[in-house]
Amino acid sequence: MVNARAIRDTSIARGAIRARRAPALRGFALMDAVIAGILLSIGMVAVLGVAGQALSLARRGEVDVRAAAALDELLSMVLTEGPRDFPDLHPVSGGFEETSPFVDFTYSIRIDQGGAGVPAEVEVLLIHDTGRTYTVTTRIAEKRGEEPDPIRTPVEPIDRDERIAEKEARRENS
Repeated sequence: MVNARAIRDTSIARGAIRARRAPALRGFALMDAVIAGILLSIGMVAVLGVAGQALSLARRGEVDVRAAAALDELLSMVLTEGPRDFPDLHPVSGGFEETSPFVDFTYSIRIDQGGAGVPAEVEVLLIHDTGRTYTVTTRIAEKRGEEPDPIRTPVEPIDRDERIAEKEARRENS
């Protein structure tokens, strides 16, 4: 037979063991929460650092795209006017107009005239307000002939509203 006193002593002993372990478990949970908080904060700092770098690279990419467009515009103007006439018609250095998307850039254009049958060497230097520089060097041939630039106005005026109405009427009838 099982002695009642032995069962009672065993259960008391188990209770004492549990009572002694309880504070240790509470301390473990506290340490677990502190470590989790530290790891979470390290992860957040890493995410914020990567986000900052991504924003910086996106801004730099936006400036690079606008610089390419500004260089293209300046070289197109030299091509349109011709390297010989361009310096007489437009400034070869300075900034863009206030309404331009390139207002935070300054430029300098150097044109070395080629001569008979030799294209001119054109170099465009573009400087952003941040100090980044962009340079393009190319060759552009002279405009041929003595004829003036053609007049490009249409023979009859263009009525865009009428054209749109005609296209919509054709779509509705189809």
